[in-house]
Amino acid sequence: MSAGRRIAYLSLETPKPGQASDTHVGEIAGELRRLGYAVELFATRRGGASGSSSYAARLADYARVQIALARRLPRFDVVYVRSHFAALPTAMMASLRGVPVVHEVNGKPNDVEVTYPALRRFAPLFRRLYRLQYRRAAALVAVTEGLMDWARTFAGHDRVLLVTNGANTDLFRPDGPAASMERHVVVFVGGLVAWHGIDTMLAALGEDDWPDEVDLLVVGDGVERDKIERCASTKLRWLGRRPYDEIPSLLRAATAALCVIENPGGRSSSGVAPLKLFEAMACGVPVIVSDLPFQADIVRARETGLVVPPGDPKALARAVASLVGRPEEAARLGRNGADYVARKASWRMRAEQLDALFEGLPQARGRWSGSS
Repeated sequence: MSAGRRIAYLSLETPKPGQASDTHVGEIAGELRRLGYAVELFATRRGGASGSSSYAARLADYARVQIALARRLPRFDVVYVRSHFAALPTAMMASLRGVPVVHEVNGKPNDVEVTYPALRRFAPLFRRLYRLQYRRAAALVAVTEGLMDWARTFAGHDRVLLVTNGANTDLFRPDGPAASMERHVVVFVGGLVAWHGIDTMLAALGEDDWPDEVDLLVVGDGVERDKIERCASTKLRWLGRRPYDEIPSLLRAATAALCVIENPGGRSSSGVAPLKLFEAMACGVPVIVSDLPFQADIVRARETGLVVPPGDPKALARAVASLVGRPEEAARLGRNGADYVARKASWRMRAEQLDALFEGLPQARGRWSGSS
């Protein structure tokens, strides 16, 4: 087991309340602490897709956080990195000191250029920085099977493990209170970014198949918030970011939850495993997902919702109408999702997978068994 072992958790993507990165970092760190690890978070304050800081300010923040970690590096038994191109200094310093580094791979390098088109000219540099880190890593942790396969090829080794996302099943559960709603709603929870299907959801509101009695409830913020602000539909309700512990009651009040992720620049071709998928299913809410690997595979195999083509507003409107018109079927799909997450996808289970990984890492300063 893990008693007394010390982890430095590096996140150069700033964890901000209401964003998936904040949830993921907080849940993994919390569950590892329950297992006996001492986890210290080293996180930036200026990054993230919805940040307004200049690139220069972000670079300075990357340096500040990694200098702080470097000063304390000898105290740690492993460095766990939420994968980021700018984490190379930490990866190099840890390697020199014999501290194993594990990278959590949530996407491919081109995610940066999709989110920030102005940085597209630096794409070759970003890929180089990622590759240098991945090749020297003690292990890579990928969130989908497709990313796992890609990471093996990209890094040139087999030290890759699948540890997908999950849900806090103490908080996200089907039997809690539901928010009061005057009308039926389908809910989207997440960042307003290029690949989350914002245009598709808004266009679906204008389709003839979208039920008159149903509103779209959007919970989140991000770089594409202007599209929400410009939408004139009376069926749109935007709450912005909400506290994490408010999300379950909003989900339980919904007819369905949307995970209509898209694939700009091929960024989703290796599969997607969004937190919103697991959290909605955990609350017993049927999901409507776009037909992308992993999330569509789960929904079909476990019968937890409906699958629609990416970027198809008409298909989305029809899926919403189908669930509204068949409440008993919607309830059955929701029960299936809650059962799946409770048995297979809690954060406790994910932390136990990491615990097993850490146990097998190479020795550093006499504390880990094996060799590199």
